[in-house]
Amino acid sequence: MDSNAQFELRKQEHIKLSLDPRSQGSNRSHWDRYNLNHEAFPEMDLEEVDLTTSFFNLKLNSPLFISSMTAGHTDGQIINERLAELSHHKQILMGVGSQRRELTDPDAAKEWKKIRTKFPKALLMGNIGITQVITHTSREIFKLIDSLEAKALIVHTNPLQEALQVEGTPQFKGGLKSLENLVKKSSVPIVVKEVGCGMSFATIQKLNDIGVAVVDIAGKSGTHWGRIEGLRSLNPIYEKASENFMDWGYFALDQMELSRSLKVQKWISGGVRSGVDVAKAIALGASLVGAAKPWLEAALLSPEALEQAYNQFELELKTSLFCTGSKTPLELLGRIAKHEFVMIQPGHGVLA
Repeated sequence: MDSNAQFELRKQEHIKLSLDPRSQGSNRSHWDRYNLNHEAFPEMDLEEVDLTTSFFNLKLNSPLFISSMTAGHTDGQIINERLAELSHHKQILMGVGSQRRELTDPDAAKEWKKIRTKFPKALLMGNIGITQVITHTSREIFKLIDSLEAKALIVHTNPLQEALQVEGTPQFKGGLKSLENLVKKSSVPIVVKEVGCGMSFATIQKLNDIGVAVVDIAGKSGTHWGRIEGLRSLNPIYEKASENFMDWGYFALDQMELSRSLKVQKWISGGVRSGVDVAKAIALGASLVGAAKPWLEAALLSPEALEQAYNQFELELKTSLFCTGSKTPLELLGRIAKHEFVMIQPGHGVLA
């Protein structure tokens, strides 16, 4: 089997296994420990709630964004077309799947050119792994931005996944230095994203110090990519290892609280399953909040199912803002810092 065929098979397996209950984090305790304070007299009408927000100089219709999923293979094209259509019509950000294949296969960019032609207003963010940032020149990486007409570039870091992937590339030496060089030269914001293990305060601080625009903490409790690699390996050693790493990493909300004093803009993803989750993340300081699995499940069904999933999130988010007396996400943003709008369940949480 040639390398392109192996790549396609791996991506197909990723899609299938990302929807497998065995690859999903079951621990939602960190989401459930936070409750938004209910305001019985919001002194506003529901129709006054406005989800409009911004990403640097870009106006967005919602703080909710489409987290990166898949790209570079036949099955991914219909998924990405439907996701791009949602981004186009709803004017929300969409992170594309890894563009790694474009670095060695010029034809791989054709997928995005077709999608760009059909949905010119889609707000796309490029996506590449830190390993590729280390091994390729800035000029090569920036071509990925150009092929998408991207509004930002996501650089994802996934050491656990790469270590448990049979054909993985766990060569991360020099990552921060290469990233700093990329940040200095980039014409678009650089978003650094973990893929489901979260980030420590020390890591977020390092990214803050080298000038990264955004950190997507992407904590545990959602899709577990280490588990996916263990399941697809068909090797009992790797599969058992992936079980033992099921609880590895950090919860995004906890790390958001610890790092809220840092200047770098912070996003949350990982286990986001409702508009109520989105509101909790915003209250804790997240400027934008990403989801992946709910969109993937719906996109595999139909464009109509995908729009319905978005409408569900939107209704729940608007209702959450209304019932806290917040007209906009900005009014809710970071209110935990003032000990407002969020209750922490007894015996839980990280606040004193």
